[in-house]
Amino acid sequence: MKNYLPILSNDTSIPLPIIIGGGCALLLVIIFLILLFTVIIPSKKKKVLFQGNEWINALGEKDNIKEVTAIGSRLSVVLLDKEKINRDRLKELGVSSILVMSNKVTLVIEGQAEVVASAIQKEL
Repeated sequence: MKNYLPILSNDTSIPLPIIIGGGCALLLVIIFLILLFTVIIPSKKKKVLFQGNEWINALGEKDNIKEVTAIGSRLSVVLLDKEKINRDRLKELGVSSILVMSNKVTLVIEGQAEVVASAIQKEL
């Protein structure tokens, strides 16, 4: 008895190992595409710059900063004048989101807020 699977008619048949091999190849392509779109492409994050003086300049200079704290990916900065911040420069430095409330600015920095906070505090 041969390992053949009949297709359409009794005369035409494809060997069973070829069918299994083709199915495995298709499965590998599907797995690769899933990994590509869920892991490889999204992992290209912004690079965060850690020079404290760059952050201080973007936040309106030393005399504008009253307090800096960090929790996880959020950097909270209490400022004297929120109008002095340079939003474009903060985005260039790696900030993904900026939330301004009265004199407090919260910056979302992909898991690097504590490093940035300590770099700022060293310069202050």
